[in-house]
Amino acid sequence: MTIDVRPWPQDLVKFPRKRVVAEIKPHNADGISDGIRQLVRRNAARAAITPQLLTYRPVDATRTRYEILAADSGELRTIVAAWRPRKRVPRPRTWYRLPGTITVTAAADRIPRWQCPTQLGNLIEGQIRDNYATQLRISLPQKSASRTGADIEHELLEMAEFLRELAAELEAEAGYGQS
Repeated sequence: MTIDVRPWPQDLVKFPRKRVVAEIKPHNADGISDGIRQLVRRNAARAAITPQLLTYRPVDATRTRYEILAADSGELRTIVAAWRPRKRVPRPRTWYRLPGTITVTAAADRIPRWQCPTQLGNLIEGQIRDNYATQLRISLPQKSASRTGADIEHELLEMAEFLRELAAELEAEAGYGQS
């Protein structure tokens, strides 16, 4: 399957800043399919949510420099909404290259990290999150690469935090928890 890799758009209509659930995966058939399945499990097909899939692939022979690609969110939304168990998972054809590359010198250790996708993913995810947030001009809370849940959620967590604070304030005003 051929893909169309385009430069990062000046107009960020395809990359909203709110209500996004994203996964980060290697840019290969298995990584892309896994990312789509995870987005489906995270209910990213809901109309109010924009699914996003960020992938990385090496740009040099030593596999220490990586480019980041973002799937076209409209294509991805259609794929996630149409997903059915036990069916072949279609992959996005249009991708956008985030500006710059990221360098992971530890990927070339004695036992090269790129030979173990999980270890490489743990090394590279933080830089991908930072690059993505910079391009969208948003801030993301710090997250460990090995923590469960979506790799990136923005605007969703802020609402949950707001609701927790609101609940605490209402409990305090109502006098709950006082003896």
